[in-house]
Amino acid sequence: MSMLFVNEERLLKSLEELSLVGNSSDKGVTRFALTPGDLQARQWLQARASQYDLRSHFDAVGNLFIYAQDAQEQPPVIVGSHVDTVPNGGRYDGALGVLAGLESLIRLQETQTPLSRPVWLAVWTEEEGSRFSGGLIGSRAIIGELGKEELKLTDADGISLAEALCSWGLNPDDLPQAARKPGQIHAYVELHIEQGAKLDVAKEQIGVVTGIVGIRRYNVSVKGQANHAGTTPMNLRRDALVAASLMVQAVEQIVRDSGHLEAVGTVGKLQVYPGGVNVVPGQVDFTVEIRDIKMEVMDELVAKVRTRLQEIAAERHVELTWEAAPAVTPSLLDESVQQTIAQVANELGYSWRYMPSGAGHDAQHLARICPTGMIFVPSKDGISHSPAEYTADEDCVRGTNVLLNTIVRLAK
Repeated sequence: MSMLFVNEERLLKSLEELSLVGNSSDKGVTRFALTPGDLQARQWLQARASQYDLRSHFDAVGNLFIYAQDAQEQPPVIVGSHVDTVPNGGRYDGALGVLAGLESLIRLQETQTPLSRPVWLAVWTEEEGSRFSGGLIGSRAIIGELGKEELKLTDADGISLAEALCSWGLNPDDLPQAARKPGQIHAYVELHIEQGAKLDVAKEQIGVVTGIVGIRRYNVSVKGQANHAGTTPMNLRRDALVAASLMVQAVEQIVRDSGHLEAVGTVGKLQVYPGGVNVVPGQVDFTVEIRDIKMEVMDELVAKVRTRLQEIAAERHVELTWEAAPAVTPSLLDESVQQTIAQVANELGYSWRYMPSGAGHDAQHLARICPTGMIFVPSKDGISHSPAEYTADEDCVRGTNVLLNTIVRLAK
């Protein structure tokens, strides 16, 4: 089958231009969901799309859809990602996938490639969760799992999600109309930077994503006895911070020694009370997060971590409480879509590998209602969510070429 190729200059120029939309500086791109900067980015996309006779519309939760005017009345192939960012984020996270999708639609228009079904670009709302907690709001709405209660979520300024949507002229009451049922989307494909270092270290060009990891989070509290640091002998202390420090090390050691090479364990937040320089810490609260592609692996690691933390608590004469936060279920991606992506990469002459995604993406929700695939391109040194985030121009182009030709095969 003959291959299509993107317009490299146009793609890279678009990436540069979009990076300047919103609050952009040498400290990175800050473009929170449903803010003027986010709207400006979406209007920029709409204007660019209209130059190539592509139509667009917003749904009730702010998802932007772009598509050809002569779109057939059949379930579409959807490509997509997001343009919202973390504070001081990079220019590639989310944006590359959106612009690769737009470039793909433009090339399909320019080449008048015959397809049996429409192709849509989706720009999802609030993927990151930087403004409204939880994130992945747009993709959860599309599968009917964004409840009306979540419209009451507020940002740091007390503005609710419902109010933010209304500020864009959207009607939150229309939320149920945004949902799609299985069979209403033919397939979904998302191009994204890896946000890790595997491809960069291996000098491989394309990642064919097998699935998106699940996440288990726990809020842990260690209670000892706050006391005077100068007058409390070492043998009489019930130092909550010392106990917590041993627990933090235990989380790392258990996951390292587990033999599960894709599993990760992290303590990312720790608070010490009362926090005085001359006070033995009486309480420490911290988080534990375990990620893996398999439920049974997470179950195993969580059990081992919890058992060891309880042992340390007993040894150090402190109290331990353990509370589960909402979990994220692993999402396995469609094998036939994976095979299509791998075949396209082969025919284009690109090196590739199968790999899981350690980060969450909108694709994990789409996978619940339609065949879904993801394409990764390298992140230099594995850096993401940072102004230092970088993916080489040639990698952006290669990934978009794979996306474009994958779309063609899925939509034939």
